[in-house]
Amino acid sequence: MTVRINKPAINLREALAKLAGLNPTPKQETFFYSGDSSETDFPLPEGWKPVNVFVDGGLYRPGSGEDYTISYDGFIYTVVFAVAPAAVDVGIICEQEV
Repeated sequence: MTVRINKPAINLREALAKLAGLNPTPKQETFFYSGDSSETDFPLPEGWKPVNVFVDGGLYRPGSGEDYTISYDGFIYTVVFAVAPAAVDVGIICEQEV
């Protein structure tokens, strides 16, 4: 009689991250701003990268020729709208960079 035992593979990246005290999954947070019909640039706190942008509850499209672009100066990401949002809420979902 033959018995085979399979041991699941170990993800060394997760194990090393736990030993180093790092969190392997990025933290997400939403930052809220208020539009004023004139401001097009919305800088984010240092260490946060934008993932999705919502204006008055609607999801905006990234890219040149679309709703907004993202600029990065090496320290801070800035969401730059093609047209300044009116007096509405702007929510930017961000991911923390490690």
